[in-house]
Amino acid sequence: MSPTLLANAINAGSPFRTTYGSADAVPPAIDFTVLKFYVSDMQFVLLVIALAILAGIWRLSGTAGLKRLGWLVLINIVVNFAFFLSHPLFTPYYTVPISMLSLWTLVFGCLMVPAPGSDEQGTGLAAA
Repeated sequence: MSPTLLANAINAGSPFRTTYGSADAVPPAIDFTVLKFYVSDMQFVLLVIALAILAGIWRLSGTAGLKRLGWLVLINIVVNFAFFLSHPLFTPYYTVPISMLSLWTLVFGCLMVPAPGSDEQGTGLAAA
């Protein structure tokens, strides 16, 4: 807590005063006008790509592990997007970490699937 208190003392004039403005201190409420801003922003394309890969995994994958991974990614996207919709300030780059986490999780999940006939660790070596 010391670095935060010191930073607040320097930046806000008191260790217990926040540097956030009054727009950040409103209670959460779902606002669909904010949704319009996020959907029309170019960063939204990353979420669309992640959802398209997710749909492809659910449709084409035969493994239960990948389908569970898909559910994890979908829950991550929904929870994070709901959080950003509940705050009135639109900041387009906030969705980039959600998108990239989702994309990398899906990509590495697909790469970690063992090949048919390989051992259980997924090293690609056939069982002797």
